[in-house]
Amino acid sequence: MAVLLLLFVLVPAPTWAQHQTEPHPLDTFLTDVLNFTKPTGIRGTVRYIDFDGPILWLNWHQRSGDPSFEMGWHPVPGEAMLAVHPRASESIVDLRALRKGTAVELIIQLDSEGKRRILSFRSMSQPPEVPL
Repeated sequence: MAVLLLLFVLVPAPTWAQHQTEPHPLDTFLTDVLNFTKPTGIRGTVRYIDFDGPILWLNWHQRSGDPSFEMGWHPVPGEAMLAVHPRASESIVDLRALRKGTAVELIIQLDSEGKRRILSFRSMSQPPEVPL
């Protein structure tokens, strides 16, 4: 009579199973870089101003989550573009002096409608900050 022997070996779950439940590093990076729930500093250059929108389109270069916005600037990779809205539609007139290619620094935050609102901005060629 043949004896059938079953052998059970406890092996830890393969590491690929663990990676499937963790977010991909690129997803985590994109979520972090696009998080504007708190006031966030951004730097870039003016690409286009849509006065009808009103929307300011930027070539986005740097981002800072540091509340003082004096340090903690990190580059935004690639050729990122970002659309931001003035706090109030009539505030777009304050942006009329900005020309394509002007370097700007802004503090933005998401509003209740999910739009990135400009809390303040300054042209890098002019020292004072202009609240919007």
